[in-house]
Amino acid sequence: MSIISRLLKELRVVRTAFFFAVGIAVLATVTSQLSPLFLRNMIDGPLTQIGNGKDSQVQLLQLAGLYIIVVVLGSILTYLGDRLLAHCGNKVAEHLRNEAYQVMQNLPISYFDDKPAGKIATRIVNDTETLRRQFYASLVSVLIQVFRIVFTYALLFYLSPLAASILLLLLPAFYGIQVFYKKLTDKPMKDFYDSRSDINNQVNELMHGASLIQLYHQEKIVLSEFDATARKMSQADKQIVWVSALSSWPLTEFLKNTVLAIILTIVGQQFLGGHSVITAGVLFVYLNYIIDLFDMMGFLVRLFPNVQRSLETGKRILELLDQPQEADEKTQLIVNKGEVVFEHVSFAYEKEKTVLNDISFKAKQGETIALVGHTGSGKSSIMNLLYRFYDPQKGKIYIDQQDIQQYSRESLRSHMGIVLQDPYLFTGTLATNVAMSHSGINREKVLESLEKVGAGDLLARCKKGIDEPVKDKGTAFSSGERQLISFARTLYANPKILILDEATSHIDTETEELIQKAMAVVKEGRTTFIIAHRLSTIQDADQILVISEGKIVERGQHDTLVKQNGIYAQMSRLQQQV
Repeated sequence: MSIISRLLKELRVVRTAFFFAVGIAVLATVTSQLSPLFLRNMIDGPLTQIGNGKDSQVQLLQLAGLYIIVVVLGSILTYLGDRLLAHCGNKVAEHLRNEAYQVMQNLPISYFDDKPAGKIATRIVNDTETLRRQFYASLVSVLIQVFRIVFTYALLFYLSPLAASILLLLLPAFYGIQVFYKKLTDKPMKDFYDSRSDINNQVNELMHGASLIQLYHQEKIVLSEFDATARKMSQADKQIVWVSALSSWPLTEFLKNTVLAIILTIVGQQFLGGHSVITAGVLFVYLNYIIDLFDMMGFLVRLFPNVQRSLETGKRILELLDQPQEADEKTQLIVNKGEVVFEHVSFAYEKEKTVLNDISFKAKQGETIALVGHTGSGKSSIMNLLYRFYDPQKGKIYIDQQDIQQYSRESLRSHMGIVLQDPYLFTGTLATNVAMSHSGINREKVLESLEKVGAGDLLARCKKGIDEPVKDKGTAFSSGERQLISFARTLYANPKILILDEATSHIDTETEELIQKAMAVVKEGRTTFIIAHRLSTIQDADQILVISEGKIVERGQHDTLVKQNGIYAQMSRLQQQV
C-alpha cells in the first residue's frame, strides 16, 4: 500500500465530516466560478441598454441583487468548508499523534537503545503537525484547486472553444514551473527537516545536561553546535522561500501579463477595425477567468510540491506506526513465594556481542541476592531480563517454577517493586506517586507506607501532607527523599520481588543510614535483588554474586568471599581505604 493511500486511510476517523466538507467546498467553488457570468449578463444587458438610453434600472437591480446573493453564498460556503476541513485535519493529526504515542509505549525497550529522545519527539509532535499542514490541508486544497481549474476551463470552452483550447497551452508551462520549484527545493527541504530534528535533540540534551554543561564550561561549544544547526536550518528555509517567491510570483505574473496583453491587443485591433466579435461582458468574463486561472495554477505550484515532500514526513510517521510492537502473552503470572531461578542464561543486545554468558543461580523466597561487579560487567542486564525488558537468547528464567516468557509482561512486573538509583517522580502529588494512581487511592495506606520507611520528617515539611504537589520530576525533593518516596511506593504495592538498583549510590553517609532502615522495612518477607557499588550495604546478603565480563566468577556470603581473597575481597579492601 502506497504512502498516500495509507495517509488517506487515516481520514476514516473523520470520514463523514470530511466528505461533507469536500462537498461544501465543491459547491462553494461552483458558486464562486459562476458569479462572473452574472456580471457578464449585467454588462451586456441592462448596463449596455442604459448606455444606449433605455430604461433598464429594474433589471439591473435584479441582476445585481442576484449577483450579491451568489457571492455572499459562495463566501459562506467557502468559510464553512475551510472550517470543516481544518477541523478534519486537526482531528487526523491528533489521532496520528495519539496512535504514535500509544505505539511508542508498546515498543520493546530495545527500540530506544539507539534512538535519541529528540528525534522520537520530533516524529510524534513535529511530523504529525507537518502532515496536518502540508498533507491533509494542502492535499484538499490541491484537489479543490484542480477541480476549480477544470471547471473554469469548462466554462471557457462553453464561451469560446478556440480561446479555451489556446489557453490549454498554459498547463505545460505551469508544470515546468512546478518541476523547477521541486528540483531547486528538494535538498533544502530535506536539510530543513533534518536540522529541525537535530535542534529538537540538542534542546532535549541541553535540558537534561544543563548542570554538566555549566560545570565543565561547555556553554560556548554547545552554543556553537546549536548555532551551526540553526544556521543550516535558516539557510535551507531562505532558499525555499526564495525559490517559492520566484516560481509563484515573478514567473506566473510574467505569463499572466503576457497572455492578458496578447488578448487585449487582439481585441483592441478588432475593435478599432470595426470587426469586434466579442462583447464587453464576454471580455470581462474572459479576463476574470484567465486571471483566476493564473492565481489557481500559481497556488498549485506552491502547494503540490509540499504535498510531495510531506510524503517523506508521512513515511517517518508510518515507519513508527509499523514498528513491531512487543508481543505479549495473555496468561497471567501468579506469584505466591517469589522464588527466582536463572538457568544457563545467555544474552546479547547485539549479535556476536555477548553480555551475559551461562548465568545460573537460585533466589529462594525471602532471600537477598546482591549483584556486584565493575561497570559494564552485566549486573543491570540480569535485572533487565528479570523485568523482561529483553528476553535471553539461551536459557530460562523461572519465578515459582514458572517460565516467565510464557506469561504476560504486565502481570510479571505487577509482582515486582523497583527502586532505582535516581527514582522517577511523576507530576501529581505525594499520594499519587506512592499509590501510582490518580483514583482509588487508599490515603491511610499511603501515610502508613511513608511513615514505615521513615519519611515522617518529609511529611512534616510538606504543608499539604500527602497532597503536596510534585512537579518537574520531583526536583523540589532531595535524592534521599525521592528514595524514601520510592520505597513507600514499593510498600504500597506490596510486591513479592524487590529490585534495588544502586539505591544508595547518590546519597550521603548520613542519609544512607536512613535509607538502610527503609530498605530493611521494605525487604522484609520479599525476595530482594540488590545492585550495589557500596559493599557495606550488602554484607548481610544471603548470596553475593560477583559478575565479571558477563559471568558469575564468585558467589557466597560476605565473610566467605573476603576469605577467598578474590575480586570481591579486592573491591572490599579498596572501598575500606577510601
